[in-house]
Amino acid sequence: MADQPDSRMLLSHNFALLEGEIHPLNRAEFAEVFSQAFADKAGIGATYIENPHWVVEVRYAKVRYTAKSAGELCAETLANYRKDSKAAGFTVMALGGLKTTPPTGGPPSLQQGEWGVDVVETKQPDEFLDEINWDKLTAAKPADSVFRIDQSI
Repeated sequence: MADQPDSRMLLSHNFALLEGEIHPLNRAEFAEVFSQAFADKAGIGATYIENPHWVVEVRYAKVRYTAKSAGELCAETLANYRKDSKAAGFTVMALGGLKTTPPTGGPPSLQQGEWGVDVVETKQPDEFLDEINWDKLTAAKPADSVFRIDQSI
């Protein structure tokens, strides 16, 4: 079938909000947000994975999604989940990068040619990006190998 998932990205979660401002999702809860939201969507699915850094494996069909549009859907999904729970006043970011170097381990680690996406919840997106040196990290990379998506809540 043409829209069967044939591409893979992995999501991590960076919760950069103060405890008590909003419920900090544990790894399983974070994964459940995406697996439930994508359950009825054609060409995309999400599952929890056991990895020290990565939490969710997203498989998507290239005929239906680009890596950036899948990343947009991920940011939108978490933002909508938070809006449904009456959260407000912060930003969900999806910071994506294409893995171009050999992997350091087998699956479920990020493999060469796959996208790693850090999903960030923060009130100060610019400060967060400065802390991780986003501009410096992405400056030398081709534009089609990175993306940044912001969803304000």
